[in-house]
Amino acid sequence: MSRVRLAAILLGVAALTSGCATEVIEIDASPSTLSAAEAAAVSADLSTATLDELTQVLSEEVTALSRATFNSDRDEARQHLDRINEAWSFAEPLIVEKYGELADQLTYDLRRVIELARSSVERNRPADADKAKSFLRLALASLNA
Repeated sequence: MSRVRLAAILLGVAALTSGCATEVIEIDASPSTLSAAEAAAVSADLSTATLDELTQVLSEEVTALSRATFNSDRDEARQHLDRINEAWSFAEPLIVEKYGELADQLTYDLRRVIELARSSVERNRPADADKAKSFLRLALASLNA
């Protein structure tokens, strides 16, 4: 009887201490500086957008992707992912141009966010969309540092 209790206690302790989680510490980021008219103009054509405009699009689309994935709206999530991929294809070369040697780490961090967004849609993983949203804020903040 005591071995059974001991085994149950050890299993309980193991279950409580063996979980893993990602902790994201929020930092204060500056609010969006794009007006509604500017955001609409960027929405139309990303090929001529500035880096600030593209990062704003990424932020808005990743947030919308997270919401759509959480609501199990796969069609809407795919539309947001398409927009994320488009914005990223224009943002990455601008980051490389602007930051030179520092661009490797910055683009690596942002690529990880984009991969989380893709995974959230392709594998139907709302947690990945939520991580992408949280990590994107941190990665974008590093662009302004």
